[in-house]
Amino acid sequence: MKASLLCHFLFFFCLPIPGCSKKTGIHAVNHPPSAIIRSDLVNINPFTYHFEVDATDQEFDPLTYTWDFGDGTVKPGSAAETYAYDEGRTYIIKVKVSDGKSNPIEVSDTINTQVVTVTADHNATYQEIEGFGGFGLQREGWSPGPFTSAGFVNTLINDLGLTILRLNIPSNFEVENDNDDPFVTDLTQFNINNNTAGHDDKLADHIEYLKDMKAAGLQKVIASVWTPPIWMKYNNKVGNGTTGQNSAPPYTTNPNAGTNQLRTDMYDEFAEYCVAYIKTIKQLTGIDIYALSIQNEPRFSQFYTSCVYNGEALRDVLKVVGKRFEDENISTKLFVPEDVGWFDGIKSLVDPVMADADARKYVDMLAVHGYATDGVNPGSTDAKTWDNMYNWGAPYNIPLWMTETSGYENTMDGAIALSRAMYIALHYGNVSAWLFWSLSTTQLDAYSLMSAAGEKSKRYFVSKNFYRYVRPGARRFKITSDDEHLLPLAFNNTNDQSSALIFINDASTGKAFRLTGTGIASSYTAVVTSNSENCKETGEVNSAEAVLIPGEAVLTLYRKN
Repeated sequence: MKASLLCHFLFFFCLPIPGCSKKTGIHAVNHPPSAIIRSDLVNINPFTYHFEVDATDQEFDPLTYTWDFGDGTVKPGSAAETYAYDEGRTYIIKVKVSDGKSNPIEVSDTINTQVVTVTADHNATYQEIEGFGGFGLQREGWSPGPFTSAGFVNTLINDLGLTILRLNIPSNFEVENDNDDPFVTDLTQFNINNNTAGHDDKLADHIEYLKDMKAAGLQKVIASVWTPPIWMKYNNKVGNGTTGQNSAPPYTTNPNAGTNQLRTDMYDEFAEYCVAYIKTIKQLTGIDIYALSIQNEPRFSQFYTSCVYNGEALRDVLKVVGKRFEDENISTKLFVPEDVGWFDGIKSLVDPVMADADARKYVDMLAVHGYATDGVNPGSTDAKTWDNMYNWGAPYNIPLWMTETSGYENTMDGAIALSRAMYIALHYGNVSAWLFWSLSTTQLDAYSLMSAAGEKSKRYFVSKNFYRYVRPGARRFKITSDDEHLLPLAFNNTNDQSSALIFINDASTGKAFRLTGTGIASSYTAVVTSNSENCKETGEVNSAEAVLIPGEAVLTLYRKN
């Protein structure tokens, strides 16, 4: 049957088929529009919401909108409307969307104009903050550089507000033993200027950067051992000897030529190596290394710079290094174990150290990395885990630090996830220091806050909400919220007579809150990072009035007397 005859036949049955034209009298099926609604609190006093409907129509028909604002007002409008409400109520907003052909569809949202109560108690105090910071140079140590510049240093110190810089001891710092006596140190035999095959960077790459940072006002430099010199290790390699394999093998007391561990007969040589680094940095830059980690992530055997310990081995090396620092009158503090946030793994390293009084006296800080078990993805977000880790050192007045994390996407969602991780560590873990993994990389990625060219991530700006306004010496005090999506932190600093209140709103819409309790200043400068703002000062807020925080945002209220 020809198509025209088939169309004519089916006309009487009202069945549309491909190839039939409007001339046959058959009408194509019309599809109703589809729509979603978004709501955002944009102002208070009075409460003002902005609504947007995202609607589409398959036939591209023009759409009309009829709004029911939930307070008895029903009227036609556009796809975007702004409306003011009374405080302290819940409203259901409905929108009918019509293409003029199908039955209208209806979408709705529920909003409330409740004011969240935030209560402060400045008499209940917790940890003192030593600083916020991160690791690294302007470009990666294995890159050709440049590793420092005036703009980069100024950004870190005067914009971000960094107060702690973390660096590694280059693996080729002592390519060969300086001499046969670990108690006689010849600093002229340590490598500063030469690249070495199989090693990433050299100490000279750090020196100008450290000088520049010191001149700009950097307060603390900490260092981590990535690997002991390879001639001190059983396998004579910077890592595990593979080209791409990572693992967490058990420590062995029966090592062989392939074992990625520090030789037990080299503990004194290793202590000398640590002393030589501290003295060399002081000699070349004038900087006293504030604290040293004797091994980064000691349970992991990586294809790159790494070395494996268990808790007993870490304890024994710590005692040798601590005693050597004591004998040399070196003030550099020591921190362990710098392992990732798998509780049982860290605990296996910490327990032998803390159970030994001779080792424990050399522990100035316990430090952990904010990663999951794999050592790559963000982890340690469990409040109880942080509380337990803090309590390892609390009976001995040993603070807890978080010295490395990364892996958060360069989106507002990623930035909020990072800020939540900071909140949990500061609130439940009482951490005294927080450091991001890489401050800068050649190309901005999930593991850096900014690029070498100066491109800043959203993670940079939420970090700035903490780094710039919570200065060393600040003490955290109690502050609570009656909304689970509004996470508050509060700090007072008697050193510079400043105070900072930080709020994280992880909900998609804005919230209003009112401050009450003790320790609250009469007014603050508001600084917000949100989808549309990057750590921007938005003016003064009066503490007696309700305060607005946008959806998915970090707000710092700052005051300096």
